[in-house]
Amino acid sequence: PTPMARRGPQHELLQLLLQGGEQGTSEERLEQLYREVAPQILDGPAIENQLSQLNFLPTGCDGVDDLLGGGLRQGQVTELTGETGTGKTQLCLSAAASAAALGHRVVYVDTGGGFSASRIKAFHRGFVTDDADSAEVEQHLNLTLDLITIVKAHDVYHLFKVLEELGLGLVGDAGRKGDGGLEGEADLLDLGKHLGLLVVDSLSQLLSPVMTRMHHQGYTTMASLGASLRSLAPAHNCAVLYTNHTVSVGVDGGGQGNGAGSSTSKPALGIRWTSTPHRRLCLSRSTLGAGGRCGAEVVYGPGTGSKAEFQVVGDGIRTL
Repeated sequence: PTPMARRGPQHELLQLLLQGGEQGTSEERLEQLYREVAPQILDGPAIENQLSQLNFLPTGCDGVDDLLGGGLRQGQVTELTGETGTGKTQLCLSAAASAAALGHRVVYVDTGGGFSASRIKAFHRGFVTDDADSAEVEQHLNLTLDLITIVKAHDVYHLFKVLEELGLGLVGDAGRKGDGGLEGEADLLDLGKHLGLLVVDSLSQLLSPVMTRMHHQGYTTMASLGASLRSLAPAHNCAVLYTNHTVSVGVDGGGQGNGAGSSTSKPALGIRWTSTPHRRLCLSRSTLGAGGRCGAEVVYGPGTGSKAEFQVVGDGIRTL
């Protein structure tokens, strides 16, 4: 197909967003694009059929893997939400180290400087036995690090470009200058052919600035990004993992809601984003300080209500 033949409403919406406005584009057309790119709802048999064809990537935490039915599902999108200090970034790093250690290509989109190579090395040490040959461990560590590519993204439009390039890598066509599309970057195109895990930490940090009254295209941008993630995962048969911070919820009627177990926060991306991930894990923290106890609960998707406890330690994430 020609470069334009493979670009549908999602690409049209992306171009409108990257151009920074909707001049000449009616509200009706934007609403139509929103409906076309919004995540589609599948019926039960269709979901079961998809699940039967999926493989899993470990997160590095047995308890979390059990909640997910075996780990991060390739072809699906998983969300980690929770307040600061509940282990979201640590689980992302652990999942990246685990996938790469098994030979999978990982693209880690770092939006706030949370990526830590030293933590990847620490997690890798937790994968090997004490009597393992040091030279072989070092060689395997280098291979693991080589399989993790870090991409710094400081706004949502950069993330759109990254996803576009990864998607183009699947068809091996970078496009041509002047064809109305994004020109491919060789590195991302190559990664797109062999992608096993995509991590975005934190996705909400990129979307929050456009989800304001000053940005009337905010919800359209969010829908387009959600559709991109959901289409990329099955196209590459890769797992997608991202983090979503929480925001405070106002308490009516004079209630205090200050207790550790009270519902005083909610995922930042709101109700319109709810159907984007196939599963959402809400993380919490019951004890403060280094080595504190953290909790994980499935709050959306299969296994809703299931819980586990874990602890972040020096060389891994330990199930309690």
